[in-house]
Amino acid sequence: MAQEEFEQAVKLDVEARVREGVKAVLEEVLQEEMSEHLNAGYRELTPTRKGERNGHYQRNLVTPAGKIERLEVPRDREGEFVTEVFERYKRIIGSVEEAVLEMYLSGVSTRKIAGITDALSKVKIGKDVVSCIARRLEEEQKAWRERSLEKEYPYLYLDATYLKVNWGGSATNLALLVAVGVDEEGFREVLAVEVAGGEKSAAYASLDRGLLDRGLSGVRLVISDDHEGIKAAVFGELPGVDWQRCVVHFVRNVLAHVPASAMAEVAEDLKAVFKVRREKTARALAEEFVESSTASGLGRRSRSSRRGSGAP
Repeated sequence: MAQEEFEQAVKLDVEARVREGVKAVLEEVLQEEMSEHLNAGYRELTPTRKGERNGHYQRNLVTPAGKIERLEVPRDREGEFVTEVFERYKRIIGSVEEAVLEMYLSGVSTRKIAGITDALSKVKIGKDVVSCIARRLEEEQKAWRERSLEKEYPYLYLDATYLKVNWGGSATNLALLVAVGVDEEGFREVLAVEVAGGEKSAAYASLDRGLLDRGLSGVRLVISDDHEGIKAAVFGELPGVDWQRCVVHFVRNVLAHVPASAMAEVAEDLKAVFKVRREKTARALAEEFVESSTASGLGRRSRSSRRGSGAP
């Protein structure tokens, strides 16, 4: 799996979590608006009640995180209920998703939820409803993070990706440790995403233990960059499993020592080594690549160019 595929898998999974959060917020706000319209809560009998609920209808909503499907919009029996939620949402589109993403990464905040609901509805959303939204978001996140891993994943990719988020009033890069499994049929699945202060061995060890506690099994090969923290965690928590350096990271490391004028040619030669299926052919191409690079003096030119640019 190429690095681009890994990053795309993570992006799609994070977007799915954000869509679930946005859906939860909108549905709860709509229900509160219906209660305000009827002057009565769900199944609440009051002398001032103005009508009856009549189930709901479903609609789709396009968001920056993708399409939300089957969003439940309540109806009243008299057909008089009107909401401004969707018009208000259009005016602040992106802000809701950003707030949900921050809560997904750093924990659900009732203050953040209250800010969203105030912007989405002219109806004053009470503390009880805000707490209900918080519980729903927390339950959805917990269900995903603690779900059982019932299939076998022969291949496990471990890596970190960084997101820029607002943290404590300032923008900062937040490390997300990610585990992507490839099952026996070749399908990719994001197994875990955890926030960490950095790529430390203890953080990856915790990630691996969490996967094992949820039932991770069948792993034969772990793929990652040549990071000592990752390798230490793998060998400590997954004994007997083979480890392999990620091809994309390897190529990037090699190209870092190559003059700009030769990068395209060297990159193509490296790709040719990794594309072939037969080990014997791959080893022959690798030997040829090393001999060619040595003969052409790429390493010497690279060192010379770095000295000329002021690099060490």
